[in-house]
Amino acid sequence: MSQEFSPDPVKNRARQVLLTKLAANTTNPAAAELARELLAGNVTPRGVLRSSLYADVLGGSTAGFAEWYGNLSESEKDAQAEAGRNALSQLASDEKPAPSHRGRQDSVDDEDFSEVDWLDG
Repeated sequence: MSQEFSPDPVKNRARQVLLTKLAANTTNPAAAELARELLAGNVTPRGVLRSSLYADVLGGSTAGFAEWYGNLSESEKDAQAEAGRNALSQLASDEKPAPSHRGRQDSVDDEDFSEVDWLDG
């Protein structure tokens, strides 16, 4: 079963795609490990933020993103936002209906995170 990060299937698929690419990243083993742990459901995004375990990974990435974004012009920021919307639209058009889980017996230990949007806190 794949990890559900959002009740919105398009946002969930976008997160799955990004984490899968990050998990295959060989240039940053710590970030790849974090992505694999998230995909496996061993840790939640909220749990990552509350822990210092991956602080180095997140801190460096956040600083790099802030520097990159801060150096963009307003038109470049608008273009990046449009590219993001287009990527989500593409994922939405590619979206296939999720298989039904009816009749499936989940383990008592499985916690359902499907109603949690991790970005909204």
